[in-house]
Amino acid sequence: MDVKPVSRNSLYKDIVLQIRSMIDRGELRVGDRLPPERGLAEMFSVSRNSVREAIKTLAEQGVIESRQGAGTFVCEVVEAGDIGPFAGVVLPDQLRLKDVFEVRKLIEPEIAALAARNASPRDISMLESVLVEQEEAVARGVYGRKHDQRLHSVLAEASGNDVLRVMVTALHTDFTETRIEALQSAERQQASLVAHKAIVEAVKHGHVMQAEKAMREHLDEIEMIVFAGNK
Repeated sequence: MDVKPVSRNSLYKDIVLQIRSMIDRGELRVGDRLPPERGLAEMFSVSRNSVREAIKTLAEQGVIESRQGAGTFVCEVVEAGDIGPFAGVVLPDQLRLKDVFEVRKLIEPEIAALAARNASPRDISMLESVLVEQEEAVARGVYGRKHDQRLHSVLAEASGNDVLRVMVTALHTDFTETRIEALQSAERQQASLVAHKAIVEAVKHGHVMQAEKAMREHLDEIEMIVFAGNK
């Protein structure tokens, strides 16, 4: 596994991000058992307390589960996480797509702005890693839904606001844009990559207004494509 040393700040969050990244890359698969606490602590060069906190967070997100006497395993629902009853509040079954966009445009530009203010070097590294993976997927002609979701998730983590992180995860969990054919074209995937690069570049350099603007333009573009395809 490609494991990087974690930063001294928010150790457990770094571990959470690395484990989720391993799952996204296929290094950890559904049903795989994680190493025991001591092994994870040695792997990430952190204390067992940090590992416990990370395991607790991943379990709350539904990414992993602990089985009595057997160990800790990767769950089936890993792409967006299991965020519990909050998703049911934010995304009831009959919620209109337009309502989802209105909420996304209210919170995600602010998330990008906060990320530009608060992102750590580790956050920037994770964002750039997701971009590389998305670029490789686009080059192979693979529809990168998980990379799109992952980038928005890492941005939310980088914002430093846990409530916003949960909200954006909820919005992406069942968001129907991921199943719209118009968004799966090669042209659309390339446009998404370009937009993501602009957002990450602004966040990387701490350009708050540019990050907010780039995210807003990205969401406007997606909304235009979605509703053009639904006419």
